[in-house]
Amino acid sequence: MSCIQYRTKMRVHFFTKLVLGFCMIYNLHSQHCEAEQTPRVPVLSNDEAWSRLPKATVGTGQPLPSWARAIAIHLPRTAAAMLKLDFAHRTTSPVDPVLRAKMRWVIADANHCDYSKAYAIADLKRAGETDDVISVLTGNPDAWSEGDRQPLEFARLLTVAAPTIPDEMFEDLRKQYGDNQVASMVLLAAYGNFQDRIVLGFNLPMEERGPLEPIDVEFAEGALQIASLILPHGDVPSPQAAGKDVIPDDGDWAAISFDELQTRLEQQRDRKPRLPIPSWDEVKGKLPPAMATRPTQIVWSLMTYGYASELQIPWSIATRTMWAELPGDRVFEESLFWIQTRTIECNYCMGHCEMLLEVAGLDKREIAERTSRLASNDWSAFPAEEQRAYAYARKLSKAPWTLTAEDYRTLEQDLGPAKAMSTFWWLCRGLYMTRISDGFQLPLERENVFGAAPKSN
Repeated sequence: MSCIQYRTKMRVHFFTKLVLGFCMIYNLHSQHCEAEQTPRVPVLSNDEAWSRLPKATVGTGQPLPSWARAIAIHLPRTAAAMLKLDFAHRTTSPVDPVLRAKMRWVIADANHCDYSKAYAIADLKRAGETDDVISVLTGNPDAWSEGDRQPLEFARLLTVAAPTIPDEMFEDLRKQYGDNQVASMVLLAAYGNFQDRIVLGFNLPMEERGPLEPIDVEFAEGALQIASLILPHGDVPSPQAAGKDVIPDDGDWAAISFDELQTRLEQQRDRKPRLPIPSWDEVKGKLPPAMATRPTQIVWSLMTYGYASELQIPWSIATRTMWAELPGDRVFEESLFWIQTRTIECNYCMGHCEMLLEVAGLDKREIAERTSRLASNDWSAFPAEEQRAYAYARKLSKAPWTLTAEDYRTLEQDLGPAKAMSTFWWLCRGLYMTRISDGFQLPLERENVFGAAPKSN
């Protein structure tokens, strides 16, 4: 073989290897992208989803977002209520539409949620903003305008470190925007953290034609749960005498002792709220009649209804509809929520978990025993499937973008598809509740405010 023939052969061999290498990289990348875009639950077609949703009297047949088509599999009434909630946040909030969309983008960016970032950009464009404005928003935060910087930083902190927000920041926003707008900013962050986790937990794809406009739809009377619910008591579980701890220890989890957590609850009882707390008489006139039959002393409810009823009413309807559609085990649910409040370090909501565990039938000793075990790295007193659900709750709360298909598959295997979805929805709800509590820095009530309240005259 001549030198020329040899070199030619080696060149052919080299380029063949190079092409094969590129093909292998491309195939691996394609498989990775396909896995990234594969939803973790079935997503119905538009027609299938509408066939499961309650009867619509206005707006039926419109293209539906992927989250509604996923939720509608097991919770169709809840999916309908979520459409109403999303419409309220994108169209009726008193916050300026441009600032609202910018804040929503910052929330989604902090949550690593590309889906919601795309929707925020679409809402910005619908509000008339230019590509230059969008480029500033999505670029270096140092380039944000002076007027935008504080509300956008407020939205970011509400997402990543809500308990650390300075009172001075809230007060500055209050002076600039007024009570109702700053309250609506808190509810926007709460909703964004709920919605982003729905999308990330299910790994939902963008709609085929890109972000949809807000969906204006009305459902037949009785489709959604408006009145409050008194859920039945379930069995009160006792911790196992001896079991196996199936969850690896979290290095930071037990860093805050149970006694310190209890001290924090006592401190929260003395906390001065960032807005005056409305009375029930001030609030009840803003509610639909079915919501106004049971007076409440829950500070969380008085604050949200009092300052942002147009956003809080559809949220309450969505949560009540989910509870009515697929009721859960109250002790299990409040234990999951306790894990979330510990993860986020939300003292107010942690105190409410203790109250609701009492309503569910546990006495104070049993509550202290259960929550002290949850506060430790040893969960062996709980069934293995509960331990895995607690670990899922912690991960969803702390870093939802790190959730995997295996995480949700395990939840389904342990609980069944329907209960897994309702449990997942409940957990996403928890990140709404904590953002409200920390955004307003609500004082924890000293008495249990979740007992049966007297009927209003």
